[in-house]
Amino acid sequence: MNVSIIATLSTVVCAMPAAAAIITVGPGGTSGGFQFGQVTDAITAATSGDLIHVVGRTENGPRFAYDAFDLGLAASDIEMTWGLSPGVIEVGGNMRVGPNANLRFELGGTNNAQVLTSGRVDYDTVLVNGNFQLDGMMSLSLIDGFAPSIGHTFELVSTTGTVNWTGDFNLHFNAPAMPAGLSWQFTVGSGIMGGQSIYASVVPAPGAMAVLALAGFASRMRRR
Repeated sequence: MNVSIIATLSTVVCAMPAAAAIITVGPGGTSGGFQFGQVTDAITAATSGDLIHVVGRTENGPRFAYDAFDLGLAASDIEMTWGLSPGVIEVGGNMRVGPNANLRFELGGTNNAQVLTSGRVDYDTVLVNGNFQLDGMMSLSLIDGFAPSIGHTFELVSTTGTVNWTGDFNLHFNAPAMPAGLSWQFTVGSGIMGGQSIYASVVPAPGAMAVLALAGFASRMRRR
C-alpha cells in the first residue's frame, strides 16, 4: 500500500549557485559527440558548481536507460538537467540526489502521454527502474510561456520501487512564484511505472482555501 505524503510550497527557495561548466552525457560517449556515456563518469569528473547535461531519450528516438547513479558522490553544488527542453531520462537502477545536488525540471505544458515511449513530452520526467532517494533539491522552472493553473499535475519522478527522502519533504523543492491565490503542492503516491512517484500540483493557496470556505458558508447562510 502506498502512503500519500503531501507538502505545500508557495514561496521560492534560494537557488543553487550558477553552474561553472557544462558536462555532456549521452549514448556512445565521445563516439556520440558527448564527453561521457554514463552519468557516473560525469559525476567523477565534475567540480563544484558544474552543470551535468544528460541527453534525454526523446532526443535520440529509441528508448534507452542510463546506469544507476548517485549525485551524492559528486562535488558540491552540482546541478543536473536533461533532454531537449523538455525531455525524459530513464535510469536502469536506483537513483539518488545527494544533499549538495540540484535536479532541474522544465515545465512547458501538461501532456506527457509519450513518456513511456519516445515521443514528445511537455515537461521533464525521470523514470527510475528502482528506488529514488531525495537528499538534495528538485528545482522547477516554467518555459515557453507556460502558466500552470489549478488542477494541473506533473509526475516528475516515477519509480518501480519507492521514493525516500531526508528531513522535511517540503524543503527539497524550489518552485516558481505563483499568482495570488495559487500554490504548489508536492505529493508521493503510486505512479505510471508501478511504484511510487513524486507529483507537483497547482492548488489553491492555504489562505485562498479559507476564503473560499468562508464564502461558501456565507452563501449557505443567505439561502437559509
